[in-house]
Amino acid sequence: MARLPRLFISSLVLASTLGAVNVQADTWSSLQGTEAKKPAVANKPVNSSATQLLFTEIEVLKQEIQTLQSKVEEQSNELRKIKKEQKERYLDLDRRLGQVLSKSAATPMLSSADSQGKSVYDAAFQLMKNKKLSDAALGFQSFLTQFPKSTLVVNGYYWLGQIYYIQANLDEARKAFTIVMNQFPDHAKTPDSKYKLGVVLHRLGDTVQAKRLLNSVVKQYGSSGSARFAKKYLKENFSK
Repeated sequence: MARLPRLFISSLVLASTLGAVNVQADTWSSLQGTEAKKPAVANKPVNSSATQLLFTEIEVLKQEIQTLQSKVEEQSNELRKIKKEQKERYLDLDRRLGQVLSKSAATPMLSSADSQGKSVYDAAFQLMKNKKLSDAALGFQSFLTQFPKSTLVVNGYYWLGQIYYIQANLDEARKAFTIVMNQFPDHAKTPDSKYKLGVVLHRLGDTVQAKRLLNSVVKQYGSSGSARFAKKYLKENFSK
């Protein structure tokens, strides 16, 4: 009976030894030949909710892009329209001025005033009355360039200064009013030009020169409307 356990133990040892041999054989065979297959990984299920959310966001972005493209196209069309209208206005003004000049050149028996560019001056003045200020400014500039000896030159500079003042183009307004004041000191437009120049200089920040000019208008043209306006402006802006 004592040998039975030893036999049983021997059997177990033999079985263990065979098992080890099999393991070594499997390991050796994997080194010698076919690569061991990797265990298959189960595919993860696709999250349908996340996919649907992604598609929705893409569609929203597409719509936003289309909206932006429409706005850009609309603004581009509007810009082209404005440029076209501006070009047509300038071409029309050039055409009208050309007609006036051609008519003046074709008619030798003109009055002295017409020969000095009164028709061109009147055309620019009419544009100003119709509140087409940019066109009027171009008209007066053309008049002053073509007819520097005209008796209406002072008026041309005065109205050009007024247009620039209304358009808040203060530096150009200053130049126009200064020409009237310095080059034509005895003209009827000089008192108002001097007053307007004082206002322009004040708005440009030159308070010392502005105050000097306005006081000069009050003293020199005390009974005129320009003097009254200058006195009122001084009271409202320089009394403190």
